[in-house]
Order: sequence, then structure tokens, then C-alpha cells
Amino acid sequence: MRRAVGHAIDRDNVVKVSQGLAIPAWSMIPPGFPGATDDPKIKAIQKFDKKLALDELKGTPYEGGKNWPKITLSMRDEGLGAKPLAEAVQAVLLDTLNMKTDLEVLEQRVFRERLWKQDLQFIWIRWFMDYPDPHNEYFDTFYGKKTTGKRQAWTNDAFDKELEVGRDTRDPKKRLEAYKKAEEILQADVGYVPVAWVVRYAAAKPWVKGIEKNKAGEFVVDGNIYVDMLQHIYIVEKG
Repeated sequence: MRRAVGHAIDRDNVVKVSQGLAIPAWSMIPPGFPGATDDPKIKAIQKFDKKLALDELKGTPYEGGKNWPKITLSMRDEGLGAKPLAEAVQAVLLDTLNMKTDLEVLEQRVFRERLWKQDLQFIWIRWFMDYPDPHNEYFDTFYGKKTTGKRQAWTNDAFDKELEVGRDTRDPKKRLEAYKKAEEILQADVGYVPVAWVVRYAAAKPWVKGIEKNKAGEFVVDGNIYVDMLQHIYIVEKG
């Protein structure tokens, strides 16, 4: 059933509701960040394919998109277009798998408490990087041996092993290769389904200077991984 859901998500259509503030995602880490992958093999693991999605249901009680139980899709109450994206996911699941879901929007404290207890059936969740390294995405969200703060019941020993290799070596190439393998395992076993990367925009007057750039030459918008912008920006005299 998890594989069916992975193939049922029409990401190109889902992100249309964001009006340019989200793009289709094929992995945990977006382009431009350490550990990002553009490997066609990984991109293809959960590609949108309606026929394949329905085929994955063969031999289950839900074959043909029938006999679904009551399914609740839970999310926390937040902005950044999260709810419209969740509603778009509901729509494509209904269209592709005939899977009807009820959307439950929870206050943040309640959502977290139930999430830690693994008391949620189906979750729409976002992740902001706390620091630009794959360790943040994979360990903090999916490592199976965590004793607190687990976001899901899914565990996979092969996945955990790759995370440990990435964590324990100082060889950058070896680290990123281990995290790439971890992503492949995560998607093949459908520990999660990547849907969208949220895009953030900002505007600055030409007389505002000091906004830092990343290695790609892009201006860095104030956010989780860059929180001291006000210490660097300054105003130059208007000409």
C-alpha cells in the first residue's frame, strides 16, 4: 500500500496550488544543498504512474481502489501554503487510488505530542533544515534507533547502517555516498513519500547591502540555517 501511495502522487499537479512557491520533490534534500542527488535511478523509484500505483494494490484488501478503511491525514497548523498542498495530495490520492482521506489540522503542541507517541495514521509533514548537512535530514527524522522524537514507526536496519557510515566517517565522498544509499533505501521501502520542496523568495532594495551569498552565488534568505542576517546587512546612502 505504501508503494501504491508513492506512485499515486502526481507532484507536478500538486505543486500548482502553491502558485510558484513549491516545486516537485524527488528526494529529501533539495538541489544546491550538500547531499542532494539528481540520480535518475532515485528519481524513478516513486515516479508518478497511475497504472503502477493500482497494480501495487493487487493482492491486498484494497485491490482496485476498493474497501478503504477510514483514513485520516494529519498535519500541524502552519502557514507557508502547507494546507493547500495537503489538500492537493488528498485530491490526487482520490483520483489515482480512489482513496478518500479526512484532513485533520492539529495545534502544534498536540500534533507533536501525538507524533512522538506515533498516534497518527497518515502524516503530512514538512522539514526545514536546521543546518546544511544530510545528517540533519536523515538522522533527526528517520533514524530507527532513536528513543525519543521519532516521527514515524518505520524502521529499516540497512537504512540505519548507511546513516551510521555517513555519521562515523570524515571522508566527505564516503559520507555523501552513504547518505545517497540511505535515500535509495528510504524510498524503495517507502519510509516516506517526497512531494514538494517549498521555495522562498525575498526582495531587497538596491541600497541594502551585506546580504550574504552561498557557494552557488545565491543570496541567502533569512531562515533556519541563516539566523544572523541583521548583524550583517547595512544601508548605503541613496544616490
